[in-house]
Amino acid sequence: MAVNSNSLQFLNYVMKKKIKVLQCKYLAGFGGIAFAYGNTKIPRSTLIVNLTSAEHCPSRALGLCKVESVCYALKCERIYPNYKHKNIVMERWLTNASTTEIVSLMEAYIDNAPEPITLIRLDEAGDFRDQNQVRQWNKIARYFDMTRGIKTYTYTCRSDLDFRDAPYIVVNGSLPNIQGAAREYKCVPGVEYDNMAIGKGEYKCPGNCNGCSLCSTARFNGIIYSRQH
Repeated sequence: MAVNSNSLQFLNYVMKKKIKVLQCKYLAGFGGIAFAYGNTKIPRSTLIVNLTSAEHCPSRALGLCKVESVCYALKCERIYPNYKHKNIVMERWLTNASTTEIVSLMEAYIDNAPEPITLIRLDEAGDFRDQNQVRQWNKIARYFDMTRGIKTYTYTCRSDLDFRDAPYIVVNGSLPNIQGAAREYKCVPGVEYDNMAIGKGEYKCPGNCNGCSLCSTARFNGIIYSRQH
């Protein structure tokens, strides 16, 4: 994947001394960006943490994901080997790292962010492995909420897990009736989305998180419809 001069400057910016030291200690010197500051649709005030790669997504393996054929994260991993490599490196580390180690590296990224971090987004790619990981990340989310006022949100297809164990994570359920989810977040094909007339308790996602907080707060408990990538 080609890297332009702006990307190199950004990489040099985020890889400050504390981050480099911790990644050398925890990630065997991995020199990539462990946690991203937003993306093309999510503002840089959001720290993105992928618990697994899209290729090893637990929901995909269990047959719970209903949009595998159009999964944007999986497509990106196939197009950009560096992105896939980063996700796999982080997946392996997050599977075995202690909560203290994870928090330490996240704090280094938050302290060196290009702008103040207000949100943590879990799983731009991938999903939760098991119930223990749900509980672990609820502890992490609680820590950042209590100490820094940073809220955590996510999307999941894990209908076999109970997110009532995670009150500090705002959960958007990609399937109906996920326990503990704030709402259902449903992806629909483009033509269907474009012609959809919504009713009470329904909302059409505009596809850009800048200026919108509907998914990251628990105030709306209807259905959000999203246009498939």
